[in-house]
Amino acid sequence: MNNADNFKPDIKIYKLTESRVQQIMQYVVYCYLQLLADKKTYHYAEKGKIPKEEYLRNGIVDDYLKKTYNKEYFKQHISDNPAVEISFHPEETMTYIDSETSYQLSIDKIDIAVTENTLQSIWSEKTDNEIRFAIECKRIVNLSDTSNYVSDIIKFCSRAFTHTRLPFEGQIAFIENSRITHTILHDKINKVLEKRHSIITDSLLAQIVLDAKFSGSYLSKHIRNTNMQKFSIYHLLFDFSNIVVE
Repeated sequence: MNNADNFKPDIKIYKLTESRVQQIMQYVVYCYLQLLADKKTYHYAEKGKIPKEEYLRNGIVDDYLKKTYNKEYFKQHISDNPAVEISFHPEETMTYIDSETSYQLSIDKIDIAVTENTLQSIWSEKTDNEIRFAIECKRIVNLSDTSNYVSDIIKFCSRAFTHTRLPFEGQIAFIENSRITHTILHDKINKVLEKRHSIITDSLLAQIVLDAKFSGSYLSKHIRNTNMQKFSIYHLLFDFSNIVVE
């Protein structure tokens, strides 16, 4: 069975996968809205030796995404399958072939790896591997940080993963500057993408609705340089300006 990510899914598998991934991202938005409702704050003075990005990521994962009562809400109100099981794993690794270092094996660190048993069953006939949906995270303090955000898109496009990669990826922006709205960041990301010839973009970031109470959701479409596989990225641009405390 071919476990590399050169598999091109048929329409049925693609649509089923798209539905499951949308529900996962809808759940992430739900947890963010819960975080806002709780008036949660994260104090950098309390982070110890943890880097700031990982500190925020661990906060939303441990305080919200992993909570049993939130996952129960996912089963009952977001997922179309109340028996679904979902889990979140920060800082997991996958192996890829690095074309920039004589095609040597390298480690790809995934900020948040998501497993969902229905996704696993959809792909069970295509791969022996445990399926992971990857979400990458970046802090946005200044608009210049957009380049760091786009660097994850470059990674999605250019790395030849040795395990099956879904035709969908996820990204989260923690916007820490109150002067940067999700609209401003969206515009900046698109301007950077238009100039990055190393990224083959079929469709720039376009707004989508995952939750009527949140307007910072976007979708972009690209092609992987390694195998010309089309894939989509769900972007969640979260306002953390009142959540982060220096």
